[in-house]
Amino acid sequence: MNKSLLAMAVASLLPYAPVSLAQDTAADETVVVTANRVEQPQSSVLASVSIITRKDIEAMQADSALEVLRTLPGVEINSLGGKGQETSIYLRGTATQHTLVLVDGVRVNSATSGGASIGLIPAFAIEKIEVIRGPRAAIYGSDALGGVISITTAGKGKSLHKATVGYGENNHKLLGWHSSGQLNEQTHGSFIAAKEKSDGYRVYQRAPSEDEHGYDSTSFFGSVTHQINEQWSVDGSAYKQESDNEYAGQYGGPKQESNNDFYSLLGGVNFQGDNYHSKLTVSTARNEAWDGDADGASGKSALFTRRNNVTWLNTLTPIDEVALNIGLDYTKEKAHRGGTSTTDYDDTSKDNKAAFLTSLIGVDEFTAEASVRHDDDSSFGGHSTWSLGLGYQLLDDLQVVANSGTGFKAPTFNDLYWPGQGNPELEPEESVSHELGLRGYSDWVDWEVSVYKTDIDNLIEWAPVGAGGAWIPSNVAKAQIKGLEVAASFDTWSVEHKVSAEWKDPINKETHEQLARRGKQNFSWRMNYYIAKFDLSMVANYVGDRRDNNNDKMESYTTVDLATRYHFTDHFSLGVKVSNAFNESYVTGVGSSGYYYLADGRNVFANAEYQF
Repeated sequence: MNKSLLAMAVASLLPYAPVSLAQDTAADETVVVTANRVEQPQSSVLASVSIITRKDIEAMQADSALEVLRTLPGVEINSLGGKGQETSIYLRGTATQHTLVLVDGVRVNSATSGGASIGLIPAFAIEKIEVIRGPRAAIYGSDALGGVISITTAGKGKSLHKATVGYGENNHKLLGWHSSGQLNEQTHGSFIAAKEKSDGYRVYQRAPSEDEHGYDSTSFFGSVTHQINEQWSVDGSAYKQESDNEYAGQYGGPKQESNNDFYSLLGGVNFQGDNYHSKLTVSTARNEAWDGDADGASGKSALFTRRNNVTWLNTLTPIDEVALNIGLDYTKEKAHRGGTSTTDYDDTSKDNKAAFLTSLIGVDEFTAEASVRHDDDSSFGGHSTWSLGLGYQLLDDLQVVANSGTGFKAPTFNDLYWPGQGNPELEPEESVSHELGLRGYSDWVDWEVSVYKTDIDNLIEWAPVGAGGAWIPSNVAKAQIKGLEVAASFDTWSVEHKVSAEWKDPINKETHEQLARRGKQNFSWRMNYYIAKFDLSMVANYVGDRRDNNNDKMESYTTVDLATRYHFTDHFSLGVKVSNAFNESYVTGVGSSGYYYLADGRNVFANAEYQF
């Protein structure tokens, strides 16, 4: 470790920083963008952060973003079937709607349900995933109560042309293309296309139904950056996904289907000065979702949502030991019901205006981060959040960090304005989090230990009003989550290891019951071995006992995934992956009348890649 973590951050924030500072940053060190909305080396971030690179994804032969995330400390994934089904992401035990998800810088959380659907983002399209554990509401606002997941598809400056084809069980087919490179001396572009389809399997064990529940997805990603001169540049990105996902009808009805059409566009203008960087971005995201009988025997209900955002970020380094990030955010959301839903939301639009300030300060062995943000939302008024991080370098290879902060989750359109049932008087859900960690670095192992506690108040809970009355949401529930995380990366000869363990106690403070679908223990072990032209990998995941919403107990389980790839040439390779290699049978959720959702068994998938 070097003399000042802040010096490394400043060196990465501004390319014209003093040479002495730039020399402090290792050339191959992973850069984090998500933690403070500026680029900085991972070792200078005081928040708990995990980074998955393209190399990690290729070693695992992961086939979706969810498969990558489930190996990280503090992340628990629960799917009601395959990756095309309803999926929850629990970051440090918080609810799925408490995690902000960004794809190429654009927020993809649903305006109507709050969660984010990323199961059908193909892993071969992902360049990097950043996961920030702990509240980031003081920087990002609503949805970042539990943390932030940022998915990046375009690699900076990379030149690549690659075709991918794959086939596996359940008639699982994948076709993909990835091209990136210099369009001219000043312009770099990237384009990714993927077509994926599977017949699926019987995810819901409701007799006598033998329905299989598959999906069909088409995805496109594009990005471009253009350097006008030394100071000015522009960039843009686009993401589009169309999918048809089959799911179970819980109450004895026919198989259901969801048809989704999502797209997002982002454009940015950047100015780089000696001690000042400014970025203005404008983005829009739209989703159209139709739900109903898969056989088309009856009409489908529809939801249409749109989110427009303008963000202005300004980074200043007045002196070597201080960096400031000042930002303004404006977001407008719209939602409509259609199709067989003849009654629209009671209100179909809302907006949010926000300003925030983040500072990084470093003096000798001390480093500090402080952020404050104020949001003015049309649905509930003003709300302020803050965060504070402190780091002290005990030794050259040992650091202690402490973080505290508040978070909030704004009520969704469903909560506020559902026809005849929404509650426009709802307040945002609120949290207070504290964390203490110890980090060690050496030539043979990097490790981190963290303890944390999160208290959440004003949780929105839907319940009937009176005997047989309508279900109405209100701010009545409270939760507390205490946890311990351990993570380490090390090598044994030619074998790379990444291990993580989490012990947590996620409880409802009113009933003292364990929060639904979250285990108290989660362990993960990733192992990679490279020999001659072979790549070998193993991923083992353990999830502890859980309970469902109706208190049904779901037993713990362990899955093991095995993969190998053989490189025939520098351009052509073949890979085979066996997911759930030991055919572990386990339940992921309990539905109506005691019927349950079952995870997929052993699954074999083969793929070929050719790089031009």
